[in-house]
Amino acid sequence: MAANGAAAERLHELLQQAVREALSLESALERETRALSSRDLDALNQAVTAKHQRAQALERLTREQTGLLNAAGFAADAPGMDACLRAWDHEGSIRPLWGRLQDAMERCRRHNQINGGVVQAQQHQVQQALHVLRGDDLRTELYDPRGRTVASGPSRHISKA
Repeated sequence: MAANGAAAERLHELLQQAVREALSLESALERETRALSSRDLDALNQAVTAKHQRAQALERLTREQTGLLNAAGFAADAPGMDACLRAWDHEGSIRPLWGRLQDAMERCRRHNQINGGVVQAQQHQVQQALHVLRGDDLRTELYDPRGRTVASGPSRHISKA
């Protein structure tokens, strides 16, 4: 039983560290959002560097947690963690950490999706501007009153506008 006690203590420590790293990752993602909005390249580079460092730290902690669970015969998935918590969390101190980590990681996932969408939208705007500047044919398909597609007229080169 002492081995399980030491393992439970180590899991508690790992989850505490993971929560701290996840909150730091969330902060980096928020800084990334602000930098994208303001188009501040220096701040963006700093935020991306911090984001990668936090993600690597979380990966390291997850690998260690996986090893700890597997060594005790638990699967490294949600049901395995639930079984582990039932077996080891007699004082009720580990489960709240696990919940905080899951909540923080969900917020990080949402932030990352939003930031990815912002990057994608900005790339689209840049591509559109480049097409206009190059005078590329930007014909747009439109619909006539009968629902048939009709191409719009040819675009004009910016220098001819």
